[in-house]
Amino acid sequence: MHNHSYKHFLLVFSLFLCLILPRLAARGAEEQPMEQQQLRIVSLSPNVTETIFALDAGDLLVGRSDYCNYPETATTLPSVGTLYNPSLEMLLSLEPNLVISSAFVPEQFLDAVKKAGIDVLTLETQQDFQGTYTLIREIARRTGKDAEAELMILSMQNVVRNVVLKTQQSAKPTVYVALDFGSFDSSATKGTFLSEMVSLAGGINIADDAQNWTYSKELLMSHDPQVILLSPRWGETGEQTLKEFTTTKPYADLSGTIRIFDADLISRQGPRSAQALEELYNLIHQEQMQ
Repeated sequence: MHNHSYKHFLLVFSLFLCLILPRLAARGAEEQPMEQQQLRIVSLSPNVTETIFALDAGDLLVGRSDYCNYPETATTLPSVGTLYNPSLEMLLSLEPNLVISSAFVPEQFLDAVKKAGIDVLTLETQQDFQGTYTLIREIARRTGKDAEAELMILSMQNVVRNVVLKTQQSAKPTVYVALDFGSFDSSATKGTFLSEMVSLAGGINIADDAQNWTYSKELLMSHDPQVILLSPRWGETGEQTLKEFTTTKPYADLSGTIRIFDADLISRQGPRSAQALEELYNLIHQEQMQ
């Protein structure tokens, strides 16, 4: 009788394990990110690449875009092309199981990646500085680096707080961010991450009266900003771009102080954004600091 009861217990317990263990395993899979050694990531955006490396997850990357140039280690990864025209064939050859994009990558391309059975994470956080923290947390969640992300964000918030405190003691000059000029004028217009950066750094962004990164020469000349932040053109040195800007009409007639800035540092929303804000403050208030 005792033996029969024991066998019955084993049978019931075995059935219990068969029913419960798969559920527990499934729940664990839902709550935990994919094992790091299984992840093969292609980053299509420079700020995504920077974030992955800053989170100490660079070993998960198998590919990048042409513009992913920081940290320098990233340049050793194979590239799938530009943000605007990446190569699907090259991307598929890298056999990723996760593709991460933050901006400017064509939706049709991302749809094609999804149809190939590859997971796509699209991060659209370009509107405000708080979006920087969201971007970092989203990437950390997918790479299993949540603790590292929170420490990084805390450090960034301390830097931002110090910069904002300094702006309360400083005058607020008018500022124009010249991202491109000539036949097409591009600036940090209203509703952009970079526009908010100018404000947080204690400047008055004249381009807040326009949208979609496009500005008119007429408005620029009308405002005649006190500080002009000039981004070196692709493939040019700061000196080359500055010479072209100051010898081309109507920009040559502007009276403001022109300062060259590192567009890779300041315009990328990511782990260096707090450092970028500090640098932006120094550029805007350089004369007051002397």
